[in-house]
Amino acid sequence: MIVRAVAVCVAGALLASLLGKTPALRMGVTLAAGLCAAGLCVEGIRAAATALGALAAQVGLENGHASAMLRATGIAALAEFGAQLCRDAGESALAGRVELAGRVALTGVALPMLLELTERLGALLP
Repeated sequence: MIVRAVAVCVAGALLASLLGKTPALRMGVTLAAGLCAAGLCVEGIRAAATALGALAAQVGLENGHASAMLRATGIAALAEFGAQLCRDAGESALAGRVELAGRVALTGVALPMLLELTERLGALLP
């Protein structure tokens, strides 16, 4: 899986460099290679999600917490991918906005667990 994903990305980078100063084509090649590489990782992501679910069941972790961990991982990966695409297109300001959106989304995923933690800690205090 990783070897194929790396090969697709390296081939995309080589092709993009051959296109020279044609930004639209370079961006298209970069986007296509990145999406292909991400598609090659889908099976690994499914396997990791299944393993995380099994681990969560073994240790007694609530299903919502395991789901939140998976969502957070997906949000972080998607935000990183989007930000890198923006940087590749020469749009560093947009990359920063993508990263900010990712942080806000991660906060939204984490808040329910933080609220639950504070409730549990509050119940322990006299």
